[in-house]
Amino acid sequence: MNGVLVLTISGQDRAGLVEKLADVIAEYGGNWEHCRMAHLAGRFVGLLEVTVTGNQQQDLESALRGISDLDVMIAPGLVPSKMEPMRQFDLEVVGSDHPGIVRDVFKALAQVSVNVEELSTRAYSAPDSGGILFEAKARLAASSKVDREKIRKHLEKIALDVLVDIRLRD
Repeated sequence: MNGVLVLTISGQDRAGLVEKLADVIAEYGGNWEHCRMAHLAGRFVGLLEVTVTGNQQQDLESALRGISDLDVMIAPGLVPSKMEPMRQFDLEVVGSDHPGIVRDVFKALAQVSVNVEELSTRAYSAPDSGGILFEAKARLAASSKVDREKIRKHLEKIALDVLVDIRLRD
């Protein structure tokens, strides 16, 4: 039976790091499923889902931990099962950067039972003013029973509180 591994990796950014990781996974019969990787503060970091046959799993885990100059955390994942269908939404948040934006926006979403499936953020210099802008893009999911208008109203209120523009799209 196949197992699912969720890897969190971090290492000094260098050429060939992804190739080495992919080579080890393939050598032990693993299948590279989904990933998100980025360069952050001089490091190459990522999240990766790998499936592997049960008899190869321990050897693969040992080999991954043995890659030089790469920190690897491994957690068991769940094999997808039949789950309740979820409504998905895209969220975009833009405003002047200040502490607490992520906390406040995502606290508001949790209060109306919305789950964050993907999130990316960045802070950058505004082209006109030179001030720092914050941008977040998220893929959200909620039960089909959750009222979309309730989500929108909750987000509109929090947008006023934290002084950001929020767009919610199906």
